[in-house]
Amino acid sequence: MTTDKLKQLIGDYKWSLLVAALMLVMLGFGYKLARMMDEGDRLKVTAQDRTIGLLVSENNEFVTQVNQLEVALELTELEKQSIAEELSNLQTEHAELESQLAFYQRIMAPEITQDGFDIEGVEVSALPEPNQYQMRFVVLQQRQNKAFVKGKLSISISGEREGKEITISTGDAGFIEQAIDYKFKYFQSINTNFTLPDGFQPASITLTTTVYQYKSRRGDLSKSVSWDDALNSGSILEDTQ
Repeated sequence: MTTDKLKQLIGDYKWSLLVAALMLVMLGFGYKLARMMDEGDRLKVTAQDRTIGLLVSENNEFVTQVNQLEVALELTELEKQSIAEELSNLQTEHAELESQLAFYQRIMAPEITQDGFDIEGVEVSALPEPNQYQMRFVVLQQRQNKAFVKGKLSISISGEREGKEITISTGDAGFIEQAIDYKFKYFQSINTNFTLPDGFQPASITLTTTVYQYKSRRGDLSKSVSWDDALNSGSILEDTQ
């Protein structure tokens, strides 16, 4: 049946009502459909906002964890450096203690070391005045039967000046005026100041002495050390015994 026949059958008035009713139904359906689409979009946006919120929260947690790990790594590196420095200091201290122990063993327990008379810890320090230096060393005896020993010790320094090898010795003008007297039972620390000539390049130091016990000659001793070793060394003892 066509729309014209339907219109003739029900009449114009009823036809108009039918068309109006159909239009209202279509408008209502369209409105409902639009509301459903809007609700779907709203839910979709809400879900996206929640997802974005979760991602932002997780990202913040990851950033916090990364920062904490970086701080922990930096603290670990600092602790590692501190431990390395402490270990180095302990090794240095251990070496110094071993050196001091060996020194005291030579004095107090000569049976486990060599016998005789010795010179230890030769050290040279530059003084503020030009060409002025201080020399420090320890003389000791290593015999089990301790008795006072004495003697006079001379010092000579060899090197170059203006391309020529020269040696300056105790008694030379401007150097150490006279031999150094010593007398001790176990050991004695000796300090002496001296001046080197201008332009002199020292290379080695030689210390010589003849040791006496009472009036008996116990022997001669000569010990040489390089100037650089003496200039960079550290003293063992400072007290005179």
